[in-house]
Amino acid sequence: MRKIILIVVAVLVVAIGAGVAFLSSNLDSIVKKVIETAGTEVAGVKVSVGDVKISLSEGKATIAGLTVANPPGFSAPHAFKLGAIAVALDTGSLTANPIVIKDISVAAPEVTYEMGAGGGSNIDAIQKNVAAKTAGSGDKATAEKGGEKKLVIDRLVISKGTVNLATAIPGVKSSATLADIVLTGIGRKSGGASAGEVAKQVMDALTKSALKAGQSMGIGSIGDAVKGAVPGDAGGALKGVFGK
Repeated sequence: MRKIILIVVAVLVVAIGAGVAFLSSNLDSIVKKVIETAGTEVAGVKVSVGDVKISLSEGKATIAGLTVANPPGFSAPHAFKLGAIAVALDTGSLTANPIVIKDISVAAPEVTYEMGAGGGSNIDAIQKNVAAKTAGSGDKATAEKGGEKKLVIDRLVISKGTVNLATAIPGVKSSATLADIVLTGIGRKSGGASAGEVAKQVMDALTKSALKAGQSMGIGSIGDAVKGAVPGDAGGALKGVFGK
């Protein structure tokens, strides 16, 4: 009987070892799939990732080639295209709640702003998708019942970004620089933030940066001159999005 028990234990050890080896060797592809699946679900449009590299021993990760496709009805190939994303992890928190991310740095994001025939923009459509999907995600009761994982992000930086118009508009610059965004202590005081809460904070910061970029491009100061230059009431929509 003792011999049988030893054999069973040995088999379990080998199986566990094989499982750990599989996880370690496939971690990059697993995370890539998770980002694409979760991102697509939240944004309501296809999210694609070119490459993910994770080093748990160093507590670092890099994500390259992340793109967010345009909603139906828009012709540009994508709405967002992010440059290199570098992540520094607190490896000791990976099995805890909240998970602590020391730093996220997003370099050179590109935003393609496109107006639709009905006057709305591609960014408007994606924002509505995100808002609808994340509504109530920060509900305390829901989080407690479902054991939702929380996040603490000590520092998030989005730098050297640009916004480009998909279609030229008279009197408006075709591109502008996005103001750098620096967010600190996300979820720190509350003991962690839900994914929806993090998305809302980042979206708010991006919107403010886009407003400033739009103003520097001349959007919002062209008034009625824009109307008629783009489909429907897109001129009015642009003015409403980027300010008076």
